[in-house]
Amino acid sequence: VVLMALWVILPARFDVVAPRLGMPVVVKPGATIELRIISTLPFWQPQWQVSLALREQQVPIQITKQKINFNKQFVSVQIPETVAAASYSVIVSDGQNEISRPKAVHVVTEFPDQVSIVQMADLPTLGRGDGDQRLQQIIDEINIINPELVLMTGDIAYGGTWNQYHRLLAAMEKINAPVIAAPGNHEYEGWAGYLTLLGEPYHSVQYGNYQIIGLNSGHGRDQLTEAQFDWLLNELQNLGGRVPLVQLHHPMHHRPDLRGYVANHVADMVQAFNRMGVPIVLSGHWHGDAVYDARGNDRRDTWDFPGIPYVVTTAAGADLREKYSSSPLHHGYRLIQLDKSKLVSYTYDMDGDGQRDATSSIPMGKLRSVPQNATSVLVENELNESFPNARVQISIPGNNVSLVPDKGTLVNHYINDGQSYYEIEFPLAANSQQQIQLISESPRI
Repeated sequence: VVLMALWVILPARFDVVAPRLGMPVVVKPGATIELRIISTLPFWQPQWQVSLALREQQVPIQITKQKINFNKQFVSVQIPETVAAASYSVIVSDGQNEISRPKAVHVVTEFPDQVSIVQMADLPTLGRGDGDQRLQQIIDEINIINPELVLMTGDIAYGGTWNQYHRLLAAMEKINAPVIAAPGNHEYEGWAGYLTLLGEPYHSVQYGNYQIIGLNSGHGRDQLTEAQFDWLLNELQNLGGRVPLVQLHHPMHHRPDLRGYVANHVADMVQAFNRMGVPIVLSGHWHGDAVYDARGNDRRDTWDFPGIPYVVTTAAGADLREKYSSSPLHHGYRLIQLDKSKLVSYTYDMDGDGQRDATSSIPMGKLRSVPQNATSVLVENELNESFPNARVQISIPGNNVSLVPDKGTLVNHYINDGQSYYEIEFPLAANSQQQIQLISESPRI
């Protein structure tokens, strides 16, 4: 009787819980993915319609399986074999209402052996001062670096207003790589906004041979719930041979004079991480750089010590805190590089002596793409770091299809709203400049 009354009184509404920006899926063409949907009505099963969207184009995708658990629905769909590599929105319709999740599905042709990851935490406050401009600057730099993944490790929406979350989501949509988010303590100032727009507080995302595990240490501030800890152990025990990478906002280790670290289950997590071969554990919260080993020793002596580095990354835009940092104070982000599941580097040569510093992350503001004219861009790299697969975009009015870059490789060209967009990939050496010009394609003889 109660269920029948619900069917009569409540409107049939639904929400797409996953995938979404912040917890996307990254797959090859032909793969099957699962959509998780919640509805206002239990056991409601409409004729779902699912498609992938890229700019003005939509690609319908086939539903292969459906399962219902009260008001939770699990809909399996197959990505077409012919779909191009790109970042797609997933659109779900019940025949009357439609929900779009931008950049929820990333299709790749292959998973490379060498993987670059940008991690940032403690973002500038959006909607105040120059916060939006500073975040856009970071995003522009990330897109030049062209990593495989971007990890946002907490305190990404200070203040927690709906306006700030919508600003954040709009900014995150400009990042070309898949974005995986984990919350911090400041997300609890607007927890409903985080859950509505960015999804579940802890989750894991598969990328090829890696499993990126995002934890929620902001619950109750500086701790994990028992349910989350049990979930973490289950994830680590069911990796299927994949290599786990872990991000959480609060550091797991600390100096005795510092506050703001995970307060429970640390020893158990360290033991589990050692047993499962976690290459690196990433956090933020301190607004400064630091690195610890598995025993909790402060490792400002060297970056390549044996075992797991527990890494704290400086603030991307929030106020800096000198007492927490073991590198020169700066706003920035961290670049993590792995090769065939092995950690290659996670630090930056801040002083330019040719050796990576023990704890430093990359300072922002030294990597720029400056338009020179309608068909040319100058890329300036003032960092002591090279980027072998840097990428820039040049857009020009009209439906130009016969232009090519004078250097680098044209990896994508498309037309949208009367503009032609060219994406060019090229090697960018440390402390160098590269000017890239679109030119007319030479006629073939």
